[in-house]
Amino acid sequence: MKFGIVANLRKQIFWENLPTLLTWFQEKKIAFVLSQEIVASSPVHLPEVEAVPEKEVPSRCDMILAFGGDGTILHTVQLVGARGTPVLGINVGGLGFLTEIPLENFLDTFTDILEGKYRIEKRLMLKGSVSGENRPLFALNEIVIDKGSATRVIEIKVTVNGKFLNTYIADGLIISTPTGSTGYSLSSGGPIVVPSSHVIILNPICPHSLTNRPMVLSDTAVVEAVVRTEHPELLIAADGQDVRYCKTRTRVVVQRAPFQAHLVKPRDSEFFALLRNKLNWGEDFRNKSRWSYES
Repeated sequence: MKFGIVANLRKQIFWENLPTLLTWFQEKKIAFVLSQEIVASSPVHLPEVEAVPEKEVPSRCDMILAFGGDGTILHTVQLVGARGTPVLGINVGGLGFLTEIPLENFLDTFTDILEGKYRIEKRLMLKGSVSGENRPLFALNEIVIDKGSATRVIEIKVTVNGKFLNTYIADGLIISTPTGSTGYSLSSGGPIVVPSSHVIILNPICPHSLTNRPMVLSDTAVVEAVVRTEHPELLIAADGQDVRYCKTRTRVVVQRAPFQAHLVKPRDSEFFALLRNKLNWGEDFRNKSRWSYES
């Protein structure tokens, strides 16, 4: 098996550990390829390695090791596209719902992976088609329609499978996958959804009505949104990676993509445990000095 390595180049901890990791790979005779961007940006001497442009990494390996935060995973999935190369996330970032393996535990986890002790989770992706553009958007987390630099709310008329749903007066609309339910959608009051669920989440951003709530649709739904705004342009973004600036009355159609993302998970990875860990569920922050159930 051959491994590709991509990374968030702004993470100092990655650079501090990279020479040791590459030496270990070479000693174990593990085949790997780096992105040329890593080699060109390295502040430290690297052993002689194979390197290719980052966009070619998915076609030159059997599994990609993505060092960074969740944004690095989203970027890597954009690189992979329909090719389906599995991606393993190593957390050198912040919260890390997608990059759940801490860098300090990487070698132990990687040893298990070399022994075949892992599984691949297939995650729903979204495809977005924007009127007037030939190039679609693809997203693992969400496609967002946003007012951009405008200070006033925008109007988003939404139909689902050809049936009128609602006209949102809001700062925007998040169309999220189950994977993205713990991202932007969660911070906007959306539900947490188990990643294996076959659903799409509609979540208005700061709607100008208390009755406009997040909604969960089947993943077979075709969501069409027509945006109206007084501002010259609005913003449409896929995973914060592919960002488009469009004019008022732009029409966006979002539906399940024809391919899935493949995320590598350790065998003991478990979503509910991940939630408890990342969100500090079960932690008791109350001052119990005055009382206790145990007395």
